[in-house]
Amino acid sequence: MKNILLTIWFFLITLNLFSQWNYETVNNGFDDPYRIAYTNEVDGAFLKLENYNEQVIFYIEGSYTCDDYPVVEIICVVNGENKKYTFYSETSDSRDCVFITQDLENSGLLSDFKNCTTMKIRINETYCDTETYSFNMNKSSSAYTFINNK
Repeated sequence: MKNILLTIWFFLITLNLFSQWNYETVNNGFDDPYRIAYTNEVDGAFLKLENYNEQVIFYIEGSYTCDDYPVVEIICVVNGENKKYTFYSETSDSRDCVFITQDLENSGLLSDFKNCTTMKIRINETYCDTETYSFNMNKSSSAYTFINNK
């Protein structure tokens, strides 16, 4: 019985280790404290969620740099099926930050975001380098819930 409990405990800890999302409440002293959720870094980039003006902002931040509106192509792997999305960055100066959507709840992506196991993102712009990233999306539903709890 003791071995079974230890095995279950180890399994639960292992699941937590592979939980891709990190959670923080930011209090910079100037603004009201706010919550962010972000993934572990992959190839110099990470995905980030923030709640701003009652909208969930979803973007990729990291080493990507471009001075134009890049196209963001997304594949969400949900139950082994690839769900494809295309977004145009909502900012023209994509220095270290490419906005995927400034309103995740109304983007059409929300359900797949919450349920996908892997998210592949390709940032593609005619005059800049194409970058491709793949993120483990364990617990993305929990990250979304964390961001929406006021």
